[in-house]
Amino acid sequence: MADEPSRGSRKRNLPATTTPQATSTGLSGLRGIKVRLTAILGNTQITFDQAVALDPETLITVDRGKDDPVDLCVSGKVVARGKLVVVGDTYGVQITELVDQKR
Repeated sequence: MADEPSRGSRKRNLPATTTPQATSTGLSGLRGIKVRLTAILGNTQITFDQAVALDPETLITVDRGKDDPVDLCVSGKVVARGKLVVVGDTYGVQITELVDQKR
């Protein structure tokens, strides 16, 4: 069946949810707008000279380990965290935590 997990990975469509607050404030009209979701593996700082010297063989290390969570960001704000996984011949992020967005 299409909704059954396959060999250690679960694939499901995210449900379209509407909170009473979103509906009452008129935000439900924004549900079809596309946003860019960015996965952040980690960060590092380098000097300008190092940036200019980058070439195809350069290895950059970041401030997170291989088992640390990946941040998922929308408009620069972390909305979820997850585990980096291999999906076929690409990468994916399996969400493990939703970040509470306090106003």
